[in-house]
Amino acid sequence: MIRVLIGGGSGLIGKRLTSLLRERGYDVAWLSRTATRVNGITSYLWDPEQGKMDVKALENCVAIINLAGAPIANKAWTSSYRKKIIESRTQSARCILKTLKENPNQVSVLISSSAIGFYGDRKEEIMTEESAMGNGFLAQSTDEWEKAYQDTSIRTILFRIGVVLSKNGGALKEMSSSIPFGICPILGNGKQILSWIHLDDICLQMIHGIENENMHGIYNGVSPSPSPQRAFILAIRKHLNKWSIPIPVPSSILQLLMGERSSIVLNSSIVSSEKIKKSGYEFKFPTLESALNNIYGK
Repeated sequence: MIRVLIGGGSGLIGKRLTSLLRERGYDVAWLSRTATRVNGITSYLWDPEQGKMDVKALENCVAIINLAGAPIANKAWTSSYRKKIIESRTQSARCILKTLKENPNQVSVLISSSAIGFYGDRKEEIMTEESAMGNGFLAQSTDEWEKAYQDTSIRTILFRIGVVLSKNGGALKEMSSSIPFGICPILGNGKQILSWIHLDDICLQMIHGIENENMHGIYNGVSPSPSPQRAFILAIRKHLNKWSIPIPVPSSILQLLMGERSSIVLNSSIVSSEKIKKSGYEFKFPTLESALNNIYGK
């Protein structure tokens, strides 16, 4: 069987991607800090900090997908944690490239997650893959992740991923957690644009990248229907508790509580999905309504 190797396979995207790949007949293996075999998934040992990987993971492997990296939103951005956010991604990239360079292999495509944080806070412009880097830590760190993949001749695809929507966790769960209890939070002025994507669509785009040999370079992993935060949260409210009360949470309060991390929820970016559509990808959930109907049920 043709193998796809995933770094960060135990995360939200990795688990769903694993399931979809296996449905399509791929053999899927993970890179992990612990060598195990659970539910038919073999995890091979790797240590990105030391640049070490079990080369057995490369047997019959044609594609590597790297989703590994320290969480962005979970901890305060101290200087030490900023370093961890960046190095957890750049070191894993370099570990993969080093292993491929030093060992015989059949890997024909390397896919990595990136983030629309690259564009920073841009109020009016429509961001394409050709747009310049924005300002702030999110933009700076994302730029460094992407540069870590420059030194390879293997076909490489980087997905700048937006807010991933899933019933199983991630940003959607965090943003909507208070709605069942009667509070519908409007963050900042509610006008900032959220460029989002359904979990299945970002996973299917990565599979599309494996199977479409013409794809290479950077692609925005977002839906065709970005939404203002107020409209976004009110759409969720219809599914979870239509009687919940919309309550503004001023930017100043968010900045006080979260510091620079508040940029995660206050930045605005209208990100284009035209390039991935032109590659032949058809969205399963192109609108917010279709995505939320799938997640919550009609």
